[in-house]
Amino acid sequence: MCSFHNDALNFITNGRVTVRGLSQLGLIPKGQCVIPNQFYEGGWGRWLPMPNITLLPYFSVSVASGFNWAETVGFMEKRVKPNTFIDLGNNGVDKRNHEDDEVQSLYERETEIEQKLQINGLLYPKSIVDVIDLYVALGLAFKTEDQQGKWCLDMIIRPLCKIDEVLIN
Repeated sequence: MCSFHNDALNFITNGRVTVRGLSQLGLIPKGQCVIPNQFYEGGWGRWLPMPNITLLPYFSVSVASGFNWAETVGFMEKRVKPNTFIDLGNNGVDKRNHEDDEVQSLYERETEIEQKLQINGLLYPKSIVDVIDLYVALGLAFKTEDQQGKWCLDMIIRPLCKIDEVLIN
């Protein structure tokens, strides 16, 4: 984006750039997702649960498409894979007996993230609604109303805080 676009965008949005705002300005092609540049630099890839990371592009597309809350949930539910949600409960699974080191590493990562979320009063996601609620609770997204008065969601592109500023414990 050229300097003029950046200056114009900052003026129009009061310095806050969102997926819905970019879409309304015609700056996101249909079906495209936008992920904040600072996503990984800000630590989001480190502390965001795997379901949230894998579903983030679909969330971005739903926001850019102008979907309301129910449409966003429905759109994302259609993209869920059988292994999207990780059961971290004991339920008879021997955590030490994973044959695949990658699976074990993922399980350990997600367990650490679940503990970090719990310390901060948040829940590890077990459903699409949980994923969306976590985006909102962490400040990556927020609820708003569309022109028809229906609840919809928007996603922050800039400025995106560091996740350590949100997950303080």
